[in-house]
Formats: sequence, structure tokens, C-alpha cells
Amino acid sequence: MQNGEIIEVSLRNKICKAVILEKVKQPIFKTKEIKTVLDLYFPLYYQKIAKFISSYYMCSLGEAFALFLPFFKDAKKINYQKDEDFTVATLSSEQQKAYEFLKNHDISLLFGDTGSGKTEIYIKLISDTLKNRQNIIFLMPEIALTPQMQKRLKAVFGKKVALWHSKVTKKKKEEILQGLKNGNIRIIAGARSALFLPVKDIGLIVVDEEHDNSYKANNRPRYNARDLAVYFGKILKAKVVLGSATPTLNSYQKYPYFRLKGSFAGLKKEFIYEKNSEELSQNIINELSKILQEKKQAIIFVPTRANFKYINCFDCGSCVTCPFCSVGMSLHKDKNALVCHYCGYSEPIVKKCPKCGSEHLGSFRMGTEEVKERVSNIFPKANIAKFDRDAIKSTKELNRVLKEFNDGDIDVLIGTQMLSKGHDYSGIGLSVILGIDSIMSQSDFKARENALSLAVQIAGRSGRNGESKVVIQTSNEEFFKKYISDYESFLKDELTYRKDLYPPYKKLARLLISDKNEDKAKNIMQESIQCLQQNLQKEVEIVGYGEANIKKIASRFRYNILLRSTSSKALLQTISRCKQPHIEIDIDPISFS
Repeated sequence: MQNGEIIEVSLRNKICKAVILEKVKQPIFKTKEIKTVLDLYFPLYYQKIAKFISSYYMCSLGEAFALFLPFFKDAKKINYQKDEDFTVATLSSEQQKAYEFLKNHDISLLFGDTGSGKTEIYIKLISDTLKNRQNIIFLMPEIALTPQMQKRLKAVFGKKVALWHSKVTKKKKEEILQGLKNGNIRIIAGARSALFLPVKDIGLIVVDEEHDNSYKANNRPRYNARDLAVYFGKILKAKVVLGSATPTLNSYQKYPYFRLKGSFAGLKKEFIYEKNSEELSQNIINELSKILQEKKQAIIFVPTRANFKYINCFDCGSCVTCPFCSVGMSLHKDKNALVCHYCGYSEPIVKKCPKCGSEHLGSFRMGTEEVKERVSNIFPKANIAKFDRDAIKSTKELNRVLKEFNDGDIDVLIGTQMLSKGHDYSGIGLSVILGIDSIMSQSDFKARENALSLAVQIAGRSGRNGESKVVIQTSNEEFFKKYISDYESFLKDELTYRKDLYPPYKKLARLLISDKNEDKAKNIMQESIQCLQQNLQKEVEIVGYGEANIKKIASRFRYNILLRSTSSKALLQTISRCKQPHIEIDIDPISFS
């Protein structure tokens, strides 16, 4: 048998799949026979990548291999057509320079403003790769991005493109795998799981919107698809292109980049700043009125879903919290309920404070539903729609809303961060950004980067076809004024703030301990701290430890330890000596809540 072959074995009276990794001497204990040898295998480079994932992200080999879909043994060698002709748009002189730059680098960053034409450059590179008899993986941060990009790719490459994400049906997935096997499908576009499909002869991996946090997995193995795409490229000798209007500081500092400027910094946008109140001010209402009279469209960004984020008591000051999580419950009037956005628990809307019994309750931090209600009441003739996870629950619904908005049937679109996710809207004359300071004030070293990136992305959705206004409610006017039209200037300044403290100069690791028994969770943390201190290598330091920002989720008490180091190797070695089953390890964390 060959390494990488997939078999079935009997394990604790269950039939399980297993991977042949190496030949060993026969042990002295009695062994069971292999039940079945399957017509599937993992090639050598998959094995190498899986072992890297296991060691770097500190998960089991089984968890690493479970990310991948295997190859078919009976797949025949495919003779791809060489002289395929694709109708590719003619690039502008700046786009051509960017294209030449990306062609000449194995790993590169396309730092292009919104509307600067990154997609046209991707398409030209894809065309080259296909003509070179190689295949392409095109990553997007989540399903919310896929319909429009799929449409653009299919317009040029037809049935050679397949879309892959969690909502694709089982039958459709089987068709795609068959298409990969016989060579009919050459371009896989999709969310981070698309990286692990059995694609042969990969010549190009594109990571679009590379700044997006959804490339990072929230459960074990806690990998980052953007970083793994770069590793794939190195192992497969494939070209890797990262693209974004607001690239991460890590990518900007680490990889050669081409700065592709668009119209964003031009005179098309007028920025209006208001002191942070998280309310629909009279000024915002006036601007909306003007836009609607001009028969243009508007988008309104709100950081949270529902009607309100919190219900507070004016007498005792307490917040109505979830009984299973240490977070405030969100008010959903349409469900007549308070809902926890962490564990999903819901209960009827309270009339009295659970703590002191007072009826003097108030709602705080408007959500998308409340903004929609208020805008609808002020402009009853306007068509107002919501764009968040409560309203968009399927690809079909997403396609419908985007089509209606682009067709001009929706006047005002109100949404969460989904609004910023790379959608092309043609008729927006006004972008309103509410509550951006709630992102800026998070206890996270990336808070400034996250807030500015989001503001730039949302502002960049407007003014594609003419002049536009952007209203930003913030108490940090100087910060946004300085950087909103010059993101690169922010990146350069931010590098000086991060030096000797945070990525890209230091590696971080977060150790998350959780248990239903609070004392047990606390004791595990204390034991871990002692173990770490005894095994601490000189390049590693303990930044801090204690209760997690959200102490309890789904009845589990949470504590964490934060480590940093100049050396990945030293960091991993230190952690591995103190690893316990109750500890979840997050290497290169991006969330600290």
C-alpha cells in the first residue's frame, strides 16, 4: 500500500476512514485487518500540508486531514486544450502595469482601491493560467460575496467555473467533484473550504478581499485560509495573488505589492462627519431626503442586528443579560423576543428589570431593524430593505436583494458588515456609517485597522457612477479624516505603533480555557500559567491572563492566556509542553472576545 491511500478500519466497533501515513514494524500486540481499501487517496503534497496544519495550528492529524476532500485513484491524466480563446477586457495602462507586476512575482499583493478594476486583472491572470494548462482556486471570504463574482467569472469562462460553499447541495457538490475529476471544471470559486478540494495542476490561487476576518476559522483547526493559500502556493509552486482595497498590515509588510489607485481619492466623494450619537440625526435625514428626490440610492451601515443591542434599567443600571452567556440580550420586535446572538437563547420581552423589579427600562445601541423602522416611518413611499443575517439566510435571498437593489427597486439598503463585502452597487449616492466607534473602541490591537478598513470599504461602495456623499458618525473625526482617502498612509503609521508589540513584528497565541465549572476553568488556567512559566523559552512572553472578554458563553466559563514571541518555533514548543484537553489553542488570533 502507498502512503496517502484511504482505507476503512474497525475502531471501537465502528467503521472509520483512515489514511496510510507510513510503514512501521509490526507491533507485539494483536492488530485488526484493514476492512476496505477505498478508491481514494491524498497526494504527497496534501500529506505535507496536513502535517503542517497539524503542527502549526496545534490540532490532531485527523482534524487536519478532515479539512481536505481526497482525489480519485482512477482519475485519468487530463490533456487540457492549450489554445483556448477567452474574451478578456482590455486593461488600462495602470491595470497593465499591475498585471505585469503580479506575473513577475510568485506571491504578491494587489493593493487596489474599490472600483480600480482588480477583477479585470484577476480575469487576465486566470486566462493565462488556463492557457498554460493549469487550474485555478479563487477564494472569497464568504458566501455573501460569491454571486456577483461568479457571474463575472462565468461571463468569461462559462462552465469551466464552479461555485463551492457550505450552502451548495450534496448533489451539486458531487457534480463539481466529477467535473474536477474529468477536467471540465477548471476554476473553483468559493469560501475558504474551496482551498481543500481535489484540484489537480493548480497554477494560480487568488485570495480576494484578503483583509476579511472570515478567512479565519473559528473552531479547530483554527487556520487562516489566506495564510494557508500562501503555503499551498509554495508547496505546489503556484502563483498566489492577494487582493484588497484595505490589505492587512501583515500582508502589506510581508509581500511585494502593487498600488493600484482608483477614483476613491478623487473629488467624487464628499465626507461629512458628525459627533458620535448612534442616532438618525436630522442631518442624515436631510441627506437621505435629497438622495431620494434625486432618484439615487443610499446604504446605511449599522454594527448590530435587531432593534436594539441592549435593554438597560435606568434605576439600577443593569443590563438584561442571557442566562447562559455574560452578554446583553438583543431586542427583536418582529419576534417579540429578546435573543442572545451568541447561544441563540430567546425569551419574551421583559416589562420589569430582572434585578431590581423597576419598570423604568430603556433600549440602547440601535440595530438594523430599528433603523429600518425609523427610516420607513420618515419616508413611507421609499422602498427600504435590510441586509443582514436575519434577512439574508440563503443564496437565493441574497441574489434577490442584490438584483432588486441594482435594478433600482430598493431605495435604501440597511445592513451590517455584509454591506462592505465587495458587492458592486452602481447607483449609490449616499453612504451612512453609524456606530463605527463601537468597533474602534474594542479591546483589540487591530481595532483601528478594523474600523478604518470597514469605513473605507463601505464608503467605496458609493460614487461608482457620479458624485456621492459619505456621512460618518464618530468621535474620532481627526483619525478618519486623516486616513479615509489614504489607507496606505495609515498602514505606514500603524507599523510604527505595532513595532516590538504586535503582528507583523510578533507572533501571538491565545489559549482559551472553558468549562461548565467556573472553579475548574480557573484552576486549569492557573496550572497552565505555572507550566508555561517553567517552560518559557527566552523568545516567548506571557502578555496576560484572566477572564475572557465574554466570561460565559452557552453555560461555559471562559478564561484565556495570551502569549507572544518573535519566533513561531519557540512559541509552539512552549505551548506544546503545557497542552491540555481543556485548552483550545488559537495561533495568530484575530478575535479576542
